[in-house]
Formats: sequence, structure tokens, C-alpha cells
Amino acid sequence: MSGFIRRMVGAVGRGLGPTTREFLRARAHFHAPLPPGPLPFQHYVVFDLEATGLNPSGGDGLLAIGAVRLRDMEPVERFETLVDPGRPIPPGSIAYHGITDAHVRGAPSAPEAIASFMEFAQGAVLVAHNAAFDRSLLFMEEHRGAPAVPNPFLCSLAVSRWLDPEEPDHSLDGLCGRAGILIEGRHQALGDAEATAVLWAHLLARAAALGVEDLQELIRRSRMLPAMAQTAEYF
Repeated sequence: MSGFIRRMVGAVGRGLGPTTREFLRARAHFHAPLPPGPLPFQHYVVFDLEATGLNPSGGDGLLAIGAVRLRDMEPVERFETLVDPGRPIPPGSIAYHGITDAHVRGAPSAPEAIASFMEFAQGAVLVAHNAAFDRSLLFMEEHRGAPAVPNPFLCSLAVSRWLDPEEPDHSLDGLCGRAGILIEGRHQALGDAEATAVLWAHLLARAAALGVEDLQELIRRSRMLPAMAQTAEYF
């Protein structure tokens, strides 16, 4: 545990809660251990989140979770839920993902939805495209009272940037377009998770062809962990 995290924990114990920025910075630099073993045989849950906006540390909240569990790099289970953020959804966000206040009325709260997601993802390595954002959103919900997600996180964006540093476009649309992957339900949590799951299998196959045998080697060669921690500063 870093000195910063120890100071933050001590402050909480003295009743001096950390600011959202302090909390996010500390969580962003903590990474759960990765399991050993060959890349294709890990248990992955590829997921995507929708939110009220792109500023979790400024108060934006969770709206939807979509996830796909991979076994032997094939989808075997799916998870999907809307989330009531407890606040009006901004019109600009509705234009992006189409989720309205009426859609989330009666949906689970963020703590309830995250608890269900954790049950679905138990024992798995979590994967998201631009995972720095999704992690930050989950961390901020944790700061507001949701359960902490204990799983390790990986980022398909970081792997793509390592594999193709000359490519200017590493968006989900750009990558799926180059790989011939159809995205059904773009900007819907489960639709994006489905596409990212196919993309993740494609990226891991390419990494394996370059001699990457396990997750430890993958994160070292892609410099994934520092990249995710650094990007979290923007959220």
C-alpha cells in the first residue's frame, strides 16, 4: 500500500473523509493482483458502463451496466441492468445513449446494481475499453456508498495502442471497423460490451503471436497500469 493510500485511510479513521479527487487518485493507483496462467484460459468479464456524463469525480453517476463472461475466449453468460442515478439525466447524455429518466425509474440503485454485477463477475478479470473511465465511475460510486469492486481491471484501449502505435484512431468504432467487428447497439452498455469482448479476443490473439504468454507480460509490455492511473486524473 502506498504512503498516500495509508494517509487517506488514516484520515478516514479520524473522521476526515477524503475529497473525491483524493479518493479517486488513491484508488486509481491501486491494482488488484492478476492471476497467473496463459492468456486464453483466464476468466474474463468484458463490461461497459453508461453514465449521466463524463465527469465521475464531479458528480456524474452510473446509468447502466452491460457485461459478457468469456470462457475459452467465447461468450458464455451476459449481464445487463439499468441504474437509477437518483438525479435527472442531462439532455446531452440522453442524446448520446438514449437512456431517459423514465427508463431508469424503478431500476436498482448504484449500490444494488454494482453488488449484482460483482456477483456475476466473481473471480474474473474485468476488461473494458478505456477502462480508466469505467474504473473511475465505479470508484466514485464506491465513494458514495457502493461496494468496492475487488477484481483486477484491464484495458483493451491500452493493448491496442501498444499493438498499433502508428494508428491515430483507437476508439471502439475505429478498432471494430478495422477488425471487421459489427457493433450492435452502439452506446448501449451490453451492445458495447459484446463488441469489446470480440475485440478483446482479437487483441489477445495478436499479443500471443508476439510472444505474450500471460497477463503480467501483457500489462508490462503495454504499460497498461500507469496509463490507466494517469488517464484517471482527467475524470
